[in-house]
Amino acid sequence: MKKGILTVVLLLGLIGMARPQEVEVSAKVDDETIAVGKPFSLDLTMKVPYGYYVEWNDFATDTLSEQIDIWKRGEVQRTADADSNIIVQQTLSLMTFDTGYVQVPSVGLTYAHSADDLMRMKAFTDPISLYVTTIAVDTIQPFRPIVEPIAQPLSMKDAYPWILGALLLVLVGFGVWFLLRHRKPRVDEHGEPIKGPVKPPYNKAIDDLTTLRQQKLWQAGKVKEYYASLSDITREYIEGQFQVNAVEMTTEDILSEVRDLNFSSQVYGKLKQSMELSDLVKFAKYSATSLENDNAMSDVTDFVNESYAHYQMLKAQEAEATGKEAQDHA
Repeated sequence: MKKGILTVVLLLGLIGMARPQEVEVSAKVDDETIAVGKPFSLDLTMKVPYGYYVEWNDFATDTLSEQIDIWKRGEVQRTADADSNIIVQQTLSLMTFDTGYVQVPSVGLTYAHSADDLMRMKAFTDPISLYVTTIAVDTIQPFRPIVEPIAQPLSMKDAYPWILGALLLVLVGFGVWFLLRHRKPRVDEHGEPIKGPVKPPYNKAIDDLTTLRQQKLWQAGKVKEYYASLSDITREYIEGQFQVNAVEMTTEDILSEVRDLNFSSQVYGKLKQSMELSDLVKFAKYSATSLENDNAMSDVTDFVNESYAHYQMLKAQEAEATGKEAQDHA
């Protein structure tokens, strides 16, 4: 009988030891009714057993979803409880400019069984529904007329900083003018002024694209900066290579001008796709995928290479035609 009891106790102990250790995540807001445009707090917490590795989300972008913007990020705090569980916490200050019911999305928090474990797993918080109210207006109070600004007499004490600033600007401007006027230009052995090298538009575009690729902006969460740089490189190349005022034009106007250059539909399509995607990311808060980010770089690079090859072919044809005309006249 005693042996049977002992066996049951041992089995229960083994079952308790074999029970998987739990990972817990939670997300809480300070109030489920908030005012539009007013910051509110989201408290994120993750509890893992001792020895586990937590790869905390750094929230590199400025949005949590299309409706929720990240205004401020609190410090990530790591503590331990009485059972030696590791607790990781962070508070995000969020804002929304939509009204009515909005939802704070699930947040995926990454962990592994150890720091050396290459297998990463994610635990997701529950989404939270919020009701966003507009700014309350007291309709009982009567409307009051707008009061005009009250003019204050200008004192010497108030004017002194402006006078000093104006004098400083005059002195700086005079100094720049004097240096430019009396600067000796660099000359070569024949006395001719030496001009700095001017990089051809094609070479500059290829070098700028290589630099942008090496910066890895979108991989670091700087997606808007990545597409802004990609758009600038494209516009500067088109303006320098084809004498189209692309830097000052809208995307629609640029595409209209480039269409008249008679590139192939494939070359034109790559330019159109990359520029329209850039506008979506910069102005419409479009969340591009990793594949779209890579393809945008490839499309711009292909457009630069293929349009330049087409340009070189046209120049060669023009030179050949000019040579034939000269021979005919001779």
